[in-house]
Amino acid sequence: MRQRPPSTRTITVGEMVLEVETWTGPAPRIAPILAVRGLAEGESVIRPQTEALVPLADVVSVRIAGLSTPGVLPQRHGLDDLADGLCAVLDELGLTRVNLCGISHAGEIAYRLAVRHPERLERVVLTGVTGQRRDLLPPGTGAAEMAELMQGPRGRETADYVISAMLCQDPALPVRGRAAMRWALDELVGHVGMTQINLWLRCLELLQDVPERAGVAAPLLAVTGEHDVPCPPADCRALAALSPGSVFATISESDHFVFLTRAGEHLDLTRRFLLDEPLEDLPYVAALERFPHLVACAPS
Repeated sequence: MRQRPPSTRTITVGEMVLEVETWTGPAPRIAPILAVRGLAEGESVIRPQTEALVPLADVVSVRIAGLSTPGVLPQRHGLDDLADGLCAVLDELGLTRVNLCGISHAGEIAYRLAVRHPERLERVVLTGVTGQRRDLLPPGTGAAEMAELMQGPRGRETADYVISAMLCQDPALPVRGRAAMRWALDELVGHVGMTQINLWLRCLELLQDVPERAGVAAPLLAVTGEHDVPCPPADCRALAALSPGSVFATISESDHFVFLTRAGEHLDLTRRFLLDEPLEDLPYVAALERFPHLVACAPS
């Protein structure tokens, strides 16, 4: 059955502008799914995710102007402000409780929503999220200087640094789609304009000022690629260990771009968790650990 096009609207919360798309499921089985979109989530991510999840629930997709779509996000707005803005979107849409999904830097915003507004959530899926500071810029380089470097004679060198900070390039480690992702990032960095560069730098700036980590009350799945570089599995596991009832998992032969290179497996794991189905013995899962109780000193 062909999926109906989404309804779209723009919701303004103070100085934040949020673009909202809602896909209506034919026969919802669970609470609506709120997907916080990141800069890397284009149609190639959204379409298969919608097709996989809309049979379960209505899917609400949110992009934030100045972060994941062109626009202006005032510099003073951090992760907690954005999390509160998402909560205001739920109020505007009349959604009391939702399931929550977020990937990479968008997942960091989703995580703060889960920490600050636990009463609004049924289940939470965070992919490539650590809940702690990450600095992917070259040492001693600010955002403005980085933008100049990417447009100047050192653009290729700077791009290589960025790509190496995101991709697992160790040839001894198996990563599906590594060559294709390297080519895609080379093309993207080589032809991207200043608007996209500024959005990407704003995302990185968000990750430089991160509140202290805390547990999540709702059932949580913290998942990443087994060879993730910017979100090491140990850090992802440590985040899960803060929340009783959480699950930590890694997907085999993948890195930070697991949602692209192993999209089918990532979506299957997400669907199973949202439906509270068994996660054990899945052929694509490299590691799986449940935390029925709070771990006082989680390794990082």
